[in-house]
Amino acid sequence: MEASLKATEAAVASPRDAVFGDCLCAVDGTRGSFAAVEQAAGLVGAGGQLTLLAVTAVTGAGRYRTAAISPQRVDRVLGRAAEIAQAAGVRTARIVDADGPPAEAILREAARHELLAMGAPAASPLGALLVGSVAAEALGSVSTPILAARTQMGHAPTPGVIVVASDGSESSAHVAELAGRLAREQGSRIVLVHAVGVESHAHPHRIEQQARELELAVDGASELRVLARHPLEAIVETAAGTGASLVLVGTRRLAGVHALGSVSQHVVRSAPCSVLLVPPELPR
Repeated sequence: MEASLKATEAAVASPRDAVFGDCLCAVDGTRGSFAAVEQAAGLVGAGGQLTLLAVTAVTGAGRYRTAAISPQRVDRVLGRAAEIAQAAGVRTARIVDADGPPAEAILREAARHELLAMGAPAASPLGALLVGSVAAEALGSVSTPILAARTQMGHAPTPGVIVVASDGSESSAHVAELAGRLAREQGSRIVLVHAVGVESHAHPHRIEQQARELELAVDGASELRVLARHPLEAIVETAAGTGASLVLVGTRRLAGVHALGSVSQHVVRSAPCSVLLVPPELPR
């Protein structure tokens, strides 16, 4: 990989209790990618670091052969992203990747960071790539949480309301726990949503336990909503109805067409706000 690093490559020590202290931001010059930088800066805080990645690799063939971002725009785009981060008091480093392919380059670099942030699919070509067929294969093994950021008028960079989706399974416990830590750190209110339907195999006591733990984590600034809906409908409806800034949803070890058809992938496309995809076995 041909890489140009500016600022520093050294990892910045994050506060001991910070949820995320080190984030990779894939920027492509769109509003969505700049929103990802702003929101990631709010998550890592002044003690953290953002690594700004621009991929100039050529994609496609024939008349469809284009660059993910032209070399002429790289300095301007990365400079604007750095300004956003630095305004929040967050340190930055820069990487330019000329090899690609874009989705693979981003996921390869993301493995070295605690969080990957980028524009959501509707707003960012790179975001669309990451929910495309190539990225779906990689998402079957990636262990880095992914923030798919959307711009929201009137919303602060840090989340005011966080919606966490839980199916009540054992694997959903770490998603709820992460949501509680984020809400406590950001001063957010939290809404736990569970969909009850033909596909629900959850144990009710697990949902109730998660609700109690979240209530304790945020000093009562939480609520539980159990809806008789398809999971996608329940999550999107709750996010819209509460004016949420962020949705947390767990992912499973799926690949190919199975990953593309998963609830988490559909939430990324359909949610009215930013979405944090949480992989299983997230390192603590």
